Amino acid sequence: MKLTKKSIQFCIDTVTARVAQKIAQEKQMQHTEALRFFMASKTFGLLIEPKSYLFLESAEYTLDMLDAEISGDLERWLEV
Repeated sequence: MKLTKKSIQFCIDTVTARVAQKIAQEKQMQHTEALRFFMASKTFGLLIEPKSYLFLESAEYTLDMLDAEISGDLERWLEV
């Protein structure tokens, strides 16, 4: 399958929606608040950068990265 701008954006949107949903559930917050929280992170910055290929990973993988970022574990963040 060839990666097009449209397919990359679809993947980014899907992972973003799933991550925001899980954050909202875990932290018991509104979905829009969870989305803003995620979008303010460095992990989201990597997700929207096509050259990082993070958009090809699962929401769980992305959440693990976000957790490492939040906890300040830069070494683990870079590993994930």
